[in-house]
Amino acid sequence: MSSMQALLETPSVLVSRFDHGGGPVPAGTAEEVCDHYCINFVDSGEFGLGIGRRFWRLRRGAAFAWHPRTVQRYVHFEGVPADTCMTIRFRDGFEREIEREGWLAGTAHVPVFHPGNRLAFLRLQLDRILQRRSVAALDSWTTELIEAAVRPQLPHRIYDELQLRRHAARVELAHERILLHSDEPHTLASLASSVGMSPFHFARVFRSLIGAPPHRLLRDVRLDRARSMLLDGESVTTTCYAVGFGNLSHFIRSFRRRFGTAPSLLRKKAQAGTSSDVA
Repeated sequence: MSSMQALLETPSVLVSRFDHGGGPVPAGTAEEVCDHYCINFVDSGEFGLGIGRRFWRLRRGAAFAWHPRTVQRYVHFEGVPADTCMTIRFRDGFEREIEREGWLAGTAHVPVFHPGNRLAFLRLQLDRILQRRSVAALDSWTTELIEAAVRPQLPHRIYDELQLRRHAARVELAHERILLHSDEPHTLASLASSVGMSPFHFARVFRSLIGAPPHRLLRDVRLDRARSMLLDGESVTTTCYAVGFGNLSHFIRSFRRRFGTAPSLLRKKAQAGTSSDVA
């Protein structure tokens, strides 16, 4: 007997566990019309998924999507243990944004994502979010999931479960260090050393799991913090050095490239808005 258990939700997303039951599912084919955008992770068991003339056999670790109005065929094989899946269903405004931007448009015809360390790492992170029942972390994680689905990784070596967990523990330490201490003068060598890895190996593993190299993540975290400071009225020069940039010209160029405007113009617009509110 199948069941769906809601685990955690926000206004943007609902995470549920779908369980086909304890024993083997009777062999056969069933059709279902998808009614929402969802991304699903197969946690156990095995089954077939078909759209039109295409067919995939999915096992533990696979990820696939639902696209509204798409007819999917599910095939269960004789003697194969029942499957369980973690379902991430997008809701309301976020689902409308997915539709409008076409982020999952391709899944109407090819619903199965290529295996990748990034998706496997995100699935691992989801367990920790569910354990902590962190709604804020779930919304942030959901954005990363969509990004990973929209920008698939280049072909690379897939880590087994033991390797993934070992690498994930180290990468998460370095990731947290960047987020909490972005103003410090980090280098690739210092970040790698802090988690006991060589710089080359650390850079490769970090990018594989996080989806961006360490230096790019550090730059983006600094720029996001800079934007907040400028909106609060801080000067450009003070902001530049406070967030960790060592060169003002480099900061201005990076800021303009990221946000499409100069930091001084953003600050002026923020101040003008504040003045009009006061008036």
